[in-house]
Amino acid sequence: MTAFGGAHASPQNADHCFSAQTFPAFENPALLETMARGVNLPNWDADDIVYRPDLSTLRLLYTNGFTHIRLPVFHNAFNTGDWGSEDLSKYSDELLAMLQNLLAIGFTVTVDFHPDGTFNHVYRTAPDEGYRRLVDSWRYLSSVLEGTNPAKVAVEFLNEPDTSPEIWEEHTRRLSRQLRDWLPNHTFVVGPHGPMRHESLANFSPLTDGNTVYAIHFYDPFIFTHQGAEWHPPDDTARLAIGVPFPTKENDARIRSLVSRLQAEGHDQAAEEIHRVFEEPWTEEDVQNAFSTIDYWSQKYGLPVVINEFGVLSYVAPRNDRLYWLQTVTTEAEARCIGWTHWDYSDGFGIVDSRTQALDEDAINALLHRPASRTAD
Repeated sequence: MTAFGGAHASPQNADHCFSAQTFPAFENPALLETMARGVNLPNWDADDIVYRPDLSTLRLLYTNGFTHIRLPVFHNAFNTGDWGSEDLSKYSDELLAMLQNLLAIGFTVTVDFHPDGTFNHVYRTAPDEGYRRLVDSWRYLSSVLEGTNPAKVAVEFLNEPDTSPEIWEEHTRRLSRQLRDWLPNHTFVVGPHGPMRHESLANFSPLTDGNTVYAIHFYDPFIFTHQGAEWHPPDDTARLAIGVPFPTKENDARIRSLVSRLQAEGHDQAAEEIHRVFEEPWTEEDVQNAFSTIDYWSQKYGLPVVINEFGVLSYVAPRNDRLYWLQTVTTEAEARCIGWTHWDYSDGFGIVDSRTQALDEDAINALLHRPASRTAD
């Protein structure tokens, strides 16, 4: 794959994008500037320390130009309400130690409340109880984080809120008022309901709190970014899809071959879905249109937006196509002053080998728009 050229937008300079002049209603432009380029760190608290990130590798990422870490946090006590448990106290100490290490390297950090399936089920089926758990959890987390530097540490209300847009907008307003009492100077990060898609942001009313960054996730087209997802059910389309390209062409031969194979294997529903999704070409223009929607909202309200999750599962995706998608997304985001944080560090979407801690130089070069030789698929 070749790099962008011609009519494609060029990335903006972070100093130009994330300045007080660009977002006059936002109160913490210095922190926002560091959110221009980051990575998610979901395994920082893995039970098996072998899978935890290596600080020397994180330093390499910082040297390469990554300046922000999104740190997902969740503990079983957030479901059980066992706030005095020794295990929760140990977890809190580990969280503060990790924050200290990341800040010492030079990163800023967003502490992201990233719930498990149990919490999400409660929030979806009993939203009042879910909100109570969310408030109680943030009451505890605020006591842990209150001594951290608000110029360097932000807090994200809830990852992919599993509820309706009406309920979530009401809850964000209530929670922002409560959290502002507990953390008077920390920057908030808030996304729309559900999977935090750009279409949902278009209908999301911002908070009155001027120290808030708005976040979306981007994984389109899902069948491409999640192809081979082994945690999905056996008959799931994304799990069955292998070799989906990006971009696709009209009457794309690779799509036709995949559809034919799935039909021959008896996976008619998956074949039909893939045919429907890619009946029209899926190209860079679709990424541009998505980010234009985000940019329109940002300009309408004069408020900053970041894409704090995006990525491509690396198991079976054509490697060059994965690299080109990453390059496309970050180029289009930066052209619109939208900061980004890649998902993830070393899991299936990662840019670091979980066993050796070696950097995936090609993926990093694609994210940062640096020239690199492309290996064959």
